Amino acid sequence: MVEFKIPIKGLSLGTHDYVYKIDKSFFDNYEFLEIEGGVLDLNLDLVKESTLLSLTFKFNGKISLKCDRCLDLFDIHLENNFRLIVKYAADYEEISDEIITVPSSESNLDISQFVFEYINLMLPLKKAHPDDDGGNITCNKDMVNRIDGYSEQRNDPRWDALKNINLD
Repeated sequence: MVEFKIPIKGLSLGTHDYVYKIDKSFFDNYEFLEIEGGVLDLNLDLVKESTLLSLTFKFNGKISLKCDRCLDLFDIHLENNFRLIVKYAADYEEISDEIITVPSSESNLDISQFVFEYINLMLPLKKAHPDDDGGNITCNKDMVNRIDGYSEQRNDPRWDALKNINLD
């Protein structure tokens, strides 16, 4: 797995750039990450000031997800930016989604958890093949038909009795 620890102790003031390739080896380390494969490029811009660090995460790449409708894999393009402010304090604390504190004695900053969380934020809620230009579903038709064959439409008999009521 790619090392996501940045040595912040002794880092000179100013701008520092880091480049990472995030691939299957990273995705496999997180049990709840539903990514089957692909590669994301991460460009990390770190600005060190005397009392804080400003990090800008720039993600760009393609990943493979499992379709919720037909269970086939499909590719999706992800591109997004996130910002994180790291302030020096007495202890670790998450002040907000974008601001954390670390002890001033800390020599390394591990960003792997933030990378994991930011990737999760970029994933769509509904993971399904994109529709074609005509608005038609592009899922595996054989699998969708097979799933539909196992799905039964069950009616609740209590509601069926209400269908016979004449409201006129």
